Amino acid sequence: MEITKEHSCSPRAMKAYLDRVTGPRFEELGITTASAPFLAEIAHNEGISLKGLTDLVMVDKAHTTRVVSKLIESGLVENRAQGHEYSLYLTEEGTVKAERAMEIIGDAWKSMFRDLTPEEVDALNIILQKVSNVIKEASV
Repeated sequence: MEITKEHSCSPRAMKAYLDRVTGPRFEELGITTASAPFLAEIAHNEGISLKGLTDLVMVDKAHTTRVVSKLIESGLVENRAQGHEYSLYLTEEGTVKAERAMEIIGDAWKSMFRDLTPEEVDALNIILQKVSNVIKEASV
């Protein structure tokens, strides 16, 4: 199977599009495009450790530490663990912003795929789930 260049869209181009579409709305919300995925993952995985969050977001631990520190400082996330451990939970304000961030992200994905039929969206979801599984298997 060959994917031709004229029919492919690079991950960088997709991220740039999503950042351009979501950035102004995140700014109004008082968060960044970098912090939104972390808020969303903590919302779905309350009590998650720093390592678990690093693995889910697929970035290095230093980046996760920086983003989480900013989220804690801004009062959106709290660490309920003792010592050097992390057990991350959203604050009340963090929960509101995470829910709104997930809506913004969903709207951006809908915008990106607005020209697809419902059947194509269903097929794309199946394909993306399979690709996601491959990526998760490779990162274990």
